[in-house]
Amino acid sequence: MVKGAIYGFLIGLALAIIFIADTITHVESGVSTSYTIPMREYVLKLLRFSVKASLATTVVLWIREIYLGPRKEGEPSFIIGIVKSFVIVFALIILVLMAISAVTNFIMR
Repeated sequence: MVKGAIYGFLIGLALAIIFIADTITHVESGVSTSYTIPMREYVLKLLRFSVKASLATTVVLWIREIYLGPRKEGEPSFIIGIVKSFVIVFALIILVLMAISAVTNFIMR
């Protein structure tokens, strides 16, 4: 599970760098204002996302170990299990973000 947490953290960090913007755009009354997030705040956002991904991956691996038991010979590689659990967690995060975005857009109109 330690390897899973480390891999989850590293993959989470890579995805956070790709998907978390370092600028914020605020639109009000047709006027768009954009500003850059301070470096310290941006790094903290990246680390926060990475830690959440790591914890979620660890929980998924822990649940898998409880229900399926320890790995046996002939089972797929450990990396495949990590990737599967990370994909599931990432999909859940995306679904939650999309739901929050939809609710926010519905409320704002």
